[in-house]
Amino acid sequence: MLKIPNFNSVIVKDRKGEEILIRKYDHLRDRDKLIEMYVNYDPQFRCLGLPPINLEAIKGWIDYLGENGFAIIAEKDGKFVGHLVIVPTEKNEVDLTIFVHQYYQNRGLGQEMMKLIIEFCKKAGFDAITLVTERTNARAIHVYKKLGFEIVAPYYEYDMRLPLR
Repeated sequence: MLKIPNFNSVIVKDRKGEEILIRKYDHLRDRDKLIEMYVNYDPQFRCLGLPPINLEAIKGWIDYLGENGFAIIAEKDGKFVGHLVIVPTEKNEVDLTIFVHQYYQNRGLGQEMMKLIIEFCKKAGFDAITLVTERTNARAIHVYKKLGFEIVAPYYEYDMRLPLR
């Protein structure tokens, strides 16, 4: 299991002025709500085959991430509207995956989640954060670059990296 510093819950206001809780994900307590978020996730917003589409694949993916990573979720009125997970690599880096429910996209929520996890990873002593996105995902690439990520492999998809040291 990943040894990590504390993650303090925060309430952020999105671009519509709505308050959204961002907190640590607890796999035992939160699994069913996270599955519900992904069951209701519009497949047109999938990236690189994720999230999976069928229920069993969603459960398997969430269980893998729950066992191997550290996640935060964004919650509004008891429903999950965002999920960000980091999985450590052998290089003292983390691979990052983030999904924001389609009804909460373009509201700054993903960017707020990213800022929180960047600070968290710095405190945890990781050397870098890496992620992969589709090269056509201009909105996400813009946000990642704004946060300091650089494209390190511009092929069919973009491999991006944020050095933390």
